[in-house]
Amino acid sequence: MSTQTTTSGERAALLAMARDLARHELLARSVDLDRGDREAIAECWRSLVGVGLDRALLGERHGGVELSVRDLLAALEELAVGDGGIAMCVLLCNTALATLTDEQLSEIPWGARWALVPATSGTEVTVSDGALDGRIECALGALGAHGLVVILDGPEPAAFAIDAGAAGSRLERDVTQMGLRAAPAALIELADIDCPCPAGRAPALDGSDCSNGMMSAANARALLRAGTAAIANGIARRAHEMALEYAHARQQGGVAIIEHDAVSDMLSAMAVRLACRPEVGAGRFGSDMTADPLGLAIDQKYALAVKIAATDAAVATTTDAVQVFGGTGYMVETGVEKLMRDAKYCQLFPEPNWVAHDELMRSERAGLRSGEPEQ
Repeated sequence: MSTQTTTSGERAALLAMARDLARHELLARSVDLDRGDREAIAECWRSLVGVGLDRALLGERHGGVELSVRDLLAALEELAVGDGGIAMCVLLCNTALATLTDEQLSEIPWGARWALVPATSGTEVTVSDGALDGRIECALGALGAHGLVVILDGPEPAAFAIDAGAAGSRLERDVTQMGLRAAPAALIELADIDCPCPAGRAPALDGSDCSNGMMSAANARALLRAGTAAIANGIARRAHEMALEYAHARQQGGVAIIEHDAVSDMLSAMAVRLACRPEVGAGRFGSDMTADPLGLAIDQKYALAVKIAATDAAVATTTDAVQVFGGTGYMVETGVEKLMRDAKYCQLFPEPNWVAHDELMRSERAGLRSGEPEQ
């Protein structure tokens, strides 16, 4: 079992650095990041690597700072205030690396960016004789990543590590991506990719447990959902800040528009949603938990519920922010329409919220059939 050695002071300092990076580097490059500019993304990634946020969950021997999951989620929210796409890259990399074995991690160079790729409903990825075949659309953060961890759905999710340049794999930019563009999405084609042993402590194809990654594939999916919720919270916070500042500064009819009832009502609704936003990682929903050596015990149903709640609230808040800006809210130069696109992408990742609702209700019904008491 992993023992956390980071002190409370060190964790607070890292969180402060994440906040500072968001305010002074990510926001300053927001236009370039939204274009998916490779150099801007690379510069931001180097800054994150410099403070250890790329391997925040890993221990010292693997170049990490061994943050708790809760602290990582808090850092993701702060980063998302600056740019949701960069925060998503951090989430995808940390989750991907946490599924790998010590042997796999020892071969990954310092600063390499990996991405977790969930093969969710609608994708066609199959495993046969230890090889992966199929196609994955809109794999966030996969374009330009050094390696991928593909998670396959099922009663027992399995994670497979793939070098981005592996023979039989082909990645090309997904031009349909409208939000979170600093985590460039790829269309992935897999043809007979040799993956004899899954990462993430999932059973091998012969049923044996041939991996000892820190995080199970099931918990990797749960962390991806909780992390997306944290990113949505950060995006909503930035939208509220921008709308509030604009409403104070913009004059109409001789008064600041914040004095107009329609605008003040929207700002009030935004403030209420932020005050009631779910504390990601701080609660439980049901009793369907599994633990990993990281000390991670994420309730799968709670992760689904918090992802739905946070992303729906972020879409409502960013939509209100655009309306507070009026016609200028639709202009790229304001930066507020970007937040609405980013929030909508969070609502669709790692699965659309309507799919998440269905999965949550299946879990609820299964709990009732098994006699599990209501929470």
